[in-house]
Amino acid sequence: MRSIPVTDPSAPTTQRRFANALAAWPLRRRVAVGLTAPALLGLMVAASGGWAPTPSPGWTALVAGVAFACATTLATYLPRPGTGLRPDLGCTPCAAIAAVTVLASFGLLSSAPHDVSTAVLALGVSAFGLVQRLNNTSTCPA
Repeated sequence: MRSIPVTDPSAPTTQRRFANALAAWPLRRRVAVGLTAPALLGLMVAASGGWAPTPSPGWTALVAGVAFACATTLATYLPRPGTGLRPDLGCTPCAAIAAVTVLASFGLLSSAPHDVSTAVLALGVSAFGLVQRLNNTSTCPA
């Protein structure tokens, strides 16, 4: 006979993990992402030759994703509540690499305006910086 695996109801699901991660973020970081992402989108579009939603909607969507990832990366540097005005840097290599990915995304987008493959590369670079920043803040000494 074949047994059917029983799932543990207390095991975290993807939805619960996302809700826990969102709840762990202070309100100031969420507000910063909401305010910074549109500003970064405007700067990225301007740096890469101007707005082109009709001829290349895929490029526009990718650049919006890059702007969101970069804004989220930058929001991780804001101080946590109760820590005063000291930025949440972690260790120097972790902080530097994630910040450089934001600048590298700008450089990539401006190097080939309205090129979808370059926008995909910029999204990968910005996602790398975000994942690196989110994963390494707990392992870096404060």
